[in-house]
Amino acid sequence: MKNEIDKISSVTFLNEPKLSEHEVDKKFNERRKKLFLLMDDFITQHPLFFGKKVSVTFLHSGVSSLVSIIETIEGKLILKIPLSELNSRLEGKFLKAWENVGVKVPHVLEEGSIGDHFYILMEYINSETISSRYKEEESLEKHIYRDLGKLLYKMHKAKTKGYNNIANKEHEPEYFSITEWLKGDTNMQTQVEYVKKHKLLDDKIHGSIEDVFNILISSIGDNNDSVYCHNDFGGSNVFATEPFTVFDPWPCFHHPFMDITRSLVHQISKEGVGKAGEQFLGGYFGNEEYDKKLFHAFLILNITVKLPYMHKTQKIEKIKGLQKYLEKTKALLD
Repeated sequence: MKNEIDKISSVTFLNEPKLSEHEVDKKFNERRKKLFLLMDDFITQHPLFFGKKVSVTFLHSGVSSLVSIIETIEGKLILKIPLSELNSRLEGKFLKAWENVGVKVPHVLEEGSIGDHFYILMEYINSETISSRYKEEESLEKHIYRDLGKLLYKMHKAKTKGYNNIANKEHEPEYFSITEWLKGDTNMQTQVEYVKKHKLLDDKIHGSIEDVFNILISSIGDNNDSVYCHNDFGGSNVFATEPFTVFDPWPCFHHPFMDITRSLVHQISKEGVGKAGEQFLGGYFGNEEYDKKLFHAFLILNITVKLPYMHKTQKIEKIKGLQKYLEKTKALLD
């Protein structure tokens, strides 16, 4: 890649995109290489950078986006190019929606396209993430997980109607009801089939995914109230600013339980949800009662759709911990 960008005169690339070593991420690696070769023209021709000396540093965290810091004498900006075809055009919309309900996010300056991929140009936040700044014990002592739960509750004040895991041109939810989503989301169905094929979960021991679907349909029915879901919310995607700054969503419109339980998966081990998970749930729900059966159904669904990637990347101990947890909590589906 390096030899193909030596011709540029006003842009200096201080490093190159990091490629994933996992075969499952091969398509993202190819897209990184392709976009890298398009960036010199994009930057030199962009009105904000035209005629200026620019340095570009690629950030190496995350798999599903190509993220870089673009720096001029005037300051720094973040250029983010989602590599997935799912939801790539929704991130700017979601950041703006959360900003409108009082959540601090990187301010979006511009959205557009580079080649076949959508991009967001946004404010640079000079801060560590919560995960980088605080160790587990300190986070618990400072009630960081509780504060994250409160923050997600605030984010869910951005409401809409319908369900969607794939962005359409109008940026509207694709499915009217939970039933339509369960039948229509082929990506989710593919993950479910993978789990069944590789026998990562057992219906009798861990709970049946068919029972999960039935609980979602019977509990929610035609009620299509939904919220703007981050879909990857946690300390790695929140800057330790005052107040906290939310970034890097995997956006979708959905039931709030979908978002909460997706975050909770990271906290679960064979021992249970743990102190961090308990703090997080306490921060979100406070003293409010909620439907434990429906909540657990969403949790099983999120575990199911996360298991294939864990399996492909050999996260064996994590998989065992989730299996043990579901074995202990199977009765919650009854």
